[in-house]
Amino acid sequence: MNISAKNLMSSDLWIDLLKLFWPPIVVLTVHVFISHGIHLYTLLPWIDIPMHYLGGLSVGYSLFRALTVLQEHHIISPLDKVIALLLTFALVATIAVFWEFAEFSMDQLLKTNVQISLQNTMQDLFMGILGAVTVVGINIKK
Repeated sequence: MNISAKNLMSSDLWIDLLKLFWPPIVVLTVHVFISHGIHLYTLLPWIDIPMHYLGGLSVGYSLFRALTVLQEHHIISPLDKVIALLLTFALVATIAVFWEFAEFSMDQLLKTNVQISLQNTMQDLFMGILGAVTVVGINIKK
């Protein structure tokens, strides 16, 4: 077993990674609660806009930090900061697209109306990606 495989099995690594993903877990929990618990999206549909932004921001933060942890544990080779930020941006954009695919699939299979319109879907994608841009912008300055 090489050194990176040993490090991958380390419980310290998994604990460090799990600690990083609390922001998206909180955002997802709030989303589920306000969507299905108190039906706030029905009363205030505009709340969908900041929720997608917060989703992109929280996922971007967690992914960028996860890349750092993976480097510190020697799971991946050291990355240039610009490459790490571009990878973070690309991963958040990809996750946003798959989130919208999931919403589309729910609408088709369950006959729901989560994706109200094409405009709504594009706005959701834009806001998620804007969250990633914020993470990139903050970390470029550091």
